[in-house]
Amino acid sequence: MDWNAGITVGELIEQLRRFDEKDELFMGGLSFYRLKKRDDKLVQIEFNESVYFDESGTIVVEQND
Repeated sequence: MDWNAGITVGELIEQLRRFDEKDELFMGGLSFYRLKKRDDKLVQIEFNESVYFDESGTIVVEQND
């Protein structure tokens, strides 16, 4: 399955190496929940919010319980 993640774990680590380990990551207003292995070659970054396009193409952000 092609998830088109846009970045590999290695690429993300390489980008993060430029910053101090105590720097905070801002995720556009989303709050980090966890990392979850979804497939042999897929790691999903999960947030406490769900983000998706509705039927009209509008981006919707919902707080998860």
